[in-house]
Amino acid sequence: RMLPWRVALLVATLRVSGCAASDVLRATRWRKSLPQAETMAYLGKLEDVLGASQRQAAKSLLPEMTQGLQATFESLPKKSSGAVSITAARYALHRLFVKRHGWHIKGLTPAQGSQDSIASDLRIGSHVPKQVLDLIAEELEDDGFYLHEIALLASTIETLVHSEVTERLSVAYKSLRWDSSGRLSKNNAVRLMETYMTAFLAGHNISMWERASAEQMRETMKSEYSYWTHYEKLLHDTLRNVLPLKREFSFSDISMILEIVSERVGRRVEEGNCQDVEKRMVQMEEGYTTGRVRLHDFYSSYLNHGSWQFQESIEYLRHLGVLDESDPHTTRVIIPNYRTMQSNCLNVSSFYDICCVNPCEALLEHLESKIQAPHATPEVILSLVSALPAADVPGNRTISPSLAQKLLEVAEHHGGWVPLHGRLFSQWMHFAYPRHCPYPSRSSSSTSSEWFEEAGMAMPPTKMQAYIESSSSTPVSAASDEEDEESCSANMWILEEELVDAENGNVAAATHTGVIRKTLLPIAFVAALISSA
Repeated sequence: RMLPWRVALLVATLRVSGCAASDVLRATRWRKSLPQAETMAYLGKLEDVLGASQRQAAKSLLPEMTQGLQATFESLPKKSSGAVSITAARYALHRLFVKRHGWHIKGLTPAQGSQDSIASDLRIGSHVPKQVLDLIAEELEDDGFYLHEIALLASTIETLVHSEVTERLSVAYKSLRWDSSGRLSKNNAVRLMETYMTAFLAGHNISMWERASAEQMRETMKSEYSYWTHYEKLLHDTLRNVLPLKREFSFSDISMILEIVSERVGRRVEEGNCQDVEKRMVQMEEGYTTGRVRLHDFYSSYLNHGSWQFQESIEYLRHLGVLDESDPHTTRVIIPNYRTMQSNCLNVSSFYDICCVNPCEALLEHLESKIQAPHATPEVILSLVSALPAADVPGNRTISPSLAQKLLEVAEHHGGWVPLHGRLFSQWMHFAYPRHCPYPSRSSSSTSSEWFEEAGMAMPPTKMQAYIESSSSTPVSAASDEEDEESCSANMWILEEELVDAENGNVAAATHTGVIRKTLLPIAFVAALISSA
């Protein structure tokens, strides 16, 4: 039971902080339930553009989209209206689709350039029908985006992705000279779906294939692509679980199976390609949980141990921010940066790529769900992170003094608060979880694909060998874990910020509009008194 004096203290604290009930309601009005009238109006117009089935598909996705966005949305900086900016909306959508399916929606990735209108600011314009873009601009363009509006966008995008599956399946039928209005035996249905998956994974336009070449490409994929078994198993498992008794398959049956597979294939890429790469790199890791591999060992693994993945040139790795060159004597590859770099993605769709999951996003989402605000004090973050385990990081650990000091530097840079969605906190999380969180390189003006077209990606084996021989005398670090951590954080720590939402993400703006955030510390103080008595 809460004793009367504790209740009085809690009420007094709320009064002192200026937190009247009306202020709380105003500050949290963006949490209200989905506005039905606006949603129905949008869905009605979506039906006019895409048809009744697409409207229903988008509507059915809304609850899970809203739930999936909730924690990130609550933690993002808000305008005075309680909405988030276009930049923050893009960030939330990117995080959502990566979490749901491992999809990196083209145009939503943080590194890509900016334009002017709402549709182009969302950067989905080249992959969405113009009528849908006009609808988005007409219905959703106002002073920022609320949670239900971002959920509507997410539902629309996923519905369009499923439409692409149907379109590509029609082309696969034509390539194999089968009638899409008829039914296929189970064996032929599997052949068709495997042909579809071959083109999907290889990023090929199946409309360019004749029947013989389609059959040949499928067999080549099955025999030569080392990860094919992961996708073949996914296809057969889905078929067995969804339509276990079917003997003949219609177009809609096959389309349903492939839609489900397209949603799940990102996880198989993670379990196959991505975890294989990470396992190989961890085996070569310098020290314990430094998150780094000497470039000498990286190239040696390719030349001498059959690790065909590790062949990128130094210039290419440097361009993508994968190298740690803070030590003038030894260049190192940063494991989570290599794992998540763009060249490891599969270009499978006009809407999205499938890339390795960034494990740091799950850690960040946990912090978002606990903090529920754009900023937190360093004390709160240290408490949460010290208790937060990862695959190779125990919970209830002690954060080193040097790492705690770096977080205090971030807070000092922002007037006592640490923004959760900025370069500096991402940098700090990298040193707290060096195998899981990528080191945040500063923004580049060109994309890796543009750079690749100009300079190429792979390093010739002769140059690899020359590098190995020139660097073979460099000793391996014998420092302790804490010494490694202190050395890395000291050498690579850059006190330079880049916020997801620079306009609304600064502490001055947040403390001006966020009444509840002002009350968190006194309420936490009172709660500590109550729990300790």
